Amino acid sequence: MTTPLNPDLLRPSLSDTGQLAAAPYTSQTGFFSAFFGGPFASAAMLLLNAQRLGRLQRDAVWALVIAVAFAAWLVFAYTTPAGHELQARMTEWVGGRSMALAERLMALAAFGVNAALHRREQRSADLFGLKRPNGWIAGIALIVFGFAATVGLTMALT
Repeated sequence: MTTPLNPDLLRPSLSDTGQLAAAPYTSQTGFFSAFFGGPFASAAMLLLNAQRLGRLQRDAVWALVIAVAFAAWLVFAYTTPAGHELQARMTEWVGGRSMALAERLMALAAFGVNAALHRREQRSADLFGLKRPNGWIAGIALIVFGFAATVGLTMALT
């Protein structure tokens, strides 16, 4: 009596079926662009890495959530009486740069979302020694974009 052949046994188990489209930018590039460029820069870095990894459809929602949440924060802080009161309280607690500090904290939280979403791809790129793109150009461009978008929105609201 012969046993039927199981086709799953003939499939290679160590081959990578979900190969990366391209290596993502380094985490350092994402961190610095978020810290100096703000949440808009962090959302743009998320989109840039998602496009490189071939998962733009899946991650675009998260980038949109980050950008809309930060824009909603700015609208709340600059156009509502409760926002003005919160700014006054924050200035008492932290000092005159409290809004900049809040922006940095939100940007680092956005970087955390970016790092969590792409942790497997970052680890794979490090493990296999994939050639990563130069982060200087993209990082500086994202910092300029994020800063300009934040200042532009803030000026439009005040």
